[in-house]
Amino acid sequence: MVQFRKSFASALSKLGFIEKSYTETTTRPSVAQPYMSTDTGAKLPIFPFPLTMIYELADNIDALRIPIETLNREMFKNGFEVVEKWKYKCNNCSKEFQYAPTPDNPDEQPFEANGDNATSSHPRKKKAVAVPKAQALVCDTCGSNDLLRPIPEHRKTLENLMMEPVNSNQQTLEDVARQLERDFEIADNAYLLLLKNYKIDDTTGEIDAEKTIIKEMLRIEPPQVAMIADSDGRIGYDDKRNKIWVCPRFEHRDARLTTPKCDRCGAQALKAVIEVNSVYSIGIPQPKRVIYGEGEVIWKAGKYKPNLLYGFSPIYSVWSKAMSLSHMDEYIRKYFDKMRPPRGMLVISSRNYETFRKSWDVLEQKAQEDPYMIHPLLVENDKGGKNPAQWLDFTGSLKELEFIEVRKELRMIIGAVYGVLPFYYGETPAGWSQEGLQVTITNRAVLWGQDTLKKAFFSKISKMLNIDDWELQLKTGEETDKLRDLQTDGIEIQNMMMLQQMGFEITRTHTGEFKVSKNTALTPELMFGMGAINGNMNGAGKGVPAPQEKTQSFEGEPNNMRPSDIGGTGQGSPTSGSSMSKKSAYPKGITPSNFEVVKSTLQTAIDYDWKKTKTVEELRKATGMTVRDARDIVATEFEGVKRWEDE
Repeated sequence: MVQFRKSFASALSKLGFIEKSYTETTTRPSVAQPYMSTDTGAKLPIFPFPLTMIYELADNIDALRIPIETLNREMFKNGFEVVEKWKYKCNNCSKEFQYAPTPDNPDEQPFEANGDNATSSHPRKKKAVAVPKAQALVCDTCGSNDLLRPIPEHRKTLENLMMEPVNSNQQTLEDVARQLERDFEIADNAYLLLLKNYKIDDTTGEIDAEKTIIKEMLRIEPPQVAMIADSDGRIGYDDKRNKIWVCPRFEHRDARLTTPKCDRCGAQALKAVIEVNSVYSIGIPQPKRVIYGEGEVIWKAGKYKPNLLYGFSPIYSVWSKAMSLSHMDEYIRKYFDKMRPPRGMLVISSRNYETFRKSWDVLEQKAQEDPYMIHPLLVENDKGGKNPAQWLDFTGSLKELEFIEVRKELRMIIGAVYGVLPFYYGETPAGWSQEGLQVTITNRAVLWGQDTLKKAFFSKISKMLNIDDWELQLKTGEETDKLRDLQTDGIEIQNMMMLQQMGFEITRTHTGEFKVSKNTALTPELMFGMGAINGNMNGAGKGVPAPQEKTQSFEGEPNNMRPSDIGGTGQGSPTSGSSMSKKSAYPKGITPSNFEVVKSTLQTAIDYDWKKTKTVEELRKATGMTVRDARDIVATEFEGVKRWEDE
């Protein structure tokens, strides 16, 4: 009923009627950031200086170009991959499965057992294959048998998108994606244009979406883009809150439309989104202005500073530091270049000006031959002096200016904005640990950038191609540490073995995940017994680590007792438990064959605070000795332990 009401309301809105139970619009809060409106109603951001200058800084200053290209290179170095979102998906409750759920054991059924099964129905009307009753699939949440499987043809579509050119300039999707990622790092905005050939019905003017073809994918330069929005940031509206439309035919896009039909050809109009005009970035005699509609542009406003219309480039916050580094480079160039300013001046005082003037002419002639010559300056002095010549040094040394340290700090701050630390600038870190930490931080920035591209562009491209069961993504840039993975798997296997010894049921799914039963099959008495037999073979109670030999903390400290040899309880201090030892004669009732059993039983009695009668009974059961022998052993071994009481 709700769905019918929505469909009915949608039909009324298309016919121009508005249902009275719904409000016409909702007022948005005003946008704090001011924008400049163009004559067509588009909004231009007011930045500290134009984006074209930001691109010039990023292209010409190494301190900016290094982190930007490092992120770009690390993101795309391993290429693309197409992965399935799920193995099975319930068409009723939309639950996704990474295995084939069956009625008897939904969580542990191997995927290979039902790998060839298809769905009984699919919204895209793919050919279905009947599922045998013995292998019927059931959603363990809602009980529905309507399960979907990823369609292989969709994977092929995305793979072709990676390998074939996406525009007439022979650019691949990777080439275009690299440009978009670079726009994120520089302008904090990115725009992908989808040029389409629309199939328009000549009678009704409606657009046939299924027969519409995407011809090219191109990147739009952010400095040329102006978003069509009102003062509240609502896309597709002018400041008077009127909707703006554009005709799908290119020859009719020179003007905005205020109705959803083109007034020249009657075609179904598109909601206007952006206006591209080359005059926004570079002044040319005849600028070309084009308006693009909804479904033709994939864009994201802000990776570093998300906003409604435009992001804010991180370079605006570090441009002064970047310019300082640029001027420092220029200073170094002139410092070693023959056109550098004079490093000093020679001042000479003389009483005879005419005589020195003749020498001056000779020096000038030599200076033309040798530009590195120091030009003297004559200062007339009637009195003379002890120091007729003085040297004035104009240039301080780089060490005095702390040139290297200042450069390091400036580059570190710029790199920190992008998550690229000095290791990638070619600076040697102080130790391997520092290098590893810097690489880890940069890998996090790389993963963030890959995730941004996936959500902002790749997922939307798949949606436009009607693909929702496969996804296109970039392979992770971080190298896999196989040794670390093996160590983690080994620890997990050891934990599962310990749980299995405690009586829990352990199973493993086809994905390699361990599943542990909720309850154990052992009673507490059996678990205590297994702890006495399995966990105490070295003399220590289960969960109690064996004492370790200690060393002296300082010179002159008395040595600690060494762990007792075989035969001592707990392989530790002789006072920690039983004092039996193989070095002494075996007491009556103890033989070499039952020695270890007696030792572990006595230690368990200490760990779990058994009474004397219970200890005697356990010794009789475990070794078969007589009651008298068992009582003698207990009395001998625990004679000095006060917590033992006779029942």
